[in-house]
Amino acid sequence: MLMKKLLLSGLIISLFLPGLAFAAFNDVSLTTDTVLSVNGITLNVSGSSAVIESIVVGSTNFTVTLQGNAASTFQVTAPNLNEFATNQQNGLSTHICNASQSKLGYTASSSEVIVIITPSATLCTSPAADTSGGSGSSSGGGGGSTPAAQASPVAQLVTSTNFSSMTPTEKQAAISQIRAALIPLIQQLIVLLNQEIQNMQASGNY
Repeated sequence: MLMKKLLLSGLIISLFLPGLAFAAFNDVSLTTDTVLSVNGITLNVSGSSAVIESIVVGSTNFTVTLQGNAASTFQVTAPNLNEFATNQQNGLSTHICNASQSKLGYTASSSEVIVIITPSATLCTSPAADTSGGSGSSSGGGGGSTPAAQASPVAQLVTSTNFSSMTPTEKQAAISQIRAALIPLIQQLIVLLNQEIQNMQASGNY
């Protein structure tokens, strides 16, 4: 039976233990000195507290589930400046990868956020690459370039070359992430349809 607010201080979680998971919202509280060893890559949890619903550890990545609650946050850094790959943009609050730091952070909002994080042996070497929330500015002469369009989290996951190699637990987490991404899209579609019906009624074409 899990102890409420189990404090994991200085715990080293090895990814060589596949399927390791902590469940139940707010049952796990990671402190700033928590260390994750992922595929031989050292990662540190940062922030005053990282309260999560669950962590599932795989062979090359780990999955973090944040309950739909503003108090649920998770932030991780790579002291050796390893790059982070993530399948989830929803809830992303911090993503910094440059010559001085590598940091990835999420804050859950009204819906559950499931994130699959894969640390890479590739190091952050660019002088600046901060994709934290909010609009950024670009410098340099000449005209600005239009950033490439990003695929939706659902498209990114389904087309991922790693999807077929996921463990059943990781696939289940991915399915939950797809469901969470589809719900707001369906809700937006319903709103648009209702607006169109109202416009047709107002014009007498309904």
